[in-house]
Amino acid sequence: MMGYGAAQAWLPIPADPIERGDSLVGDWKVSRTMIDYLTGATYRFTGEVIVTQDAFIEHGTMRVDSQEMPASRRYRLEPGEGVTRILHADGRDFIELEAKAAQTVRHLCGADLYSGRFFFRGQGDWAEVWRVKGPRKNYASLGRFWRVGDAAWASYSP
Repeated sequence: MMGYGAAQAWLPIPADPIERGDSLVGDWKVSRTMIDYLTGATYRFTGEVIVTQDAFIEHGTMRVDSQEMPASRRYRLEPGEGVTRILHADGRDFIELEAKAAQTVRHLCGADLYSGRFFFRGQGDWAEVWRVKGPRKNYASLGRFWRVGDAAWASYSP
């Protein structure tokens, strides 16, 4: 089972918080594994992310077994003093991220509870871990993001 402790073990966190603001603006690569505990399926997503001052746009390919399909997600960003509001593309509230290296977030969407952890290791590397439970959902997700052009990640292949 994918838990928060496992993610923390391989994601050393800097002692000082990093500033969010412009620090995440740019082009990113992403690799995500999702485990569906209802069906037993494991999904793997690889793709690219563009972060602007007011948007998070992700697109790529989702794989399960031998099937591949395009996948994407989009959020609106509203930066504030020490916190950034993340909204769904249609403007519904999602979460808020503070200017901290590690943090926990929760979001109730109908009967589904999204519990997440974010780990920022500086300007070029971050991860998100989600545990989602509801009447028809039960999955865990671990996503790793690295900045395009970062030499430390040049040879990384998910």
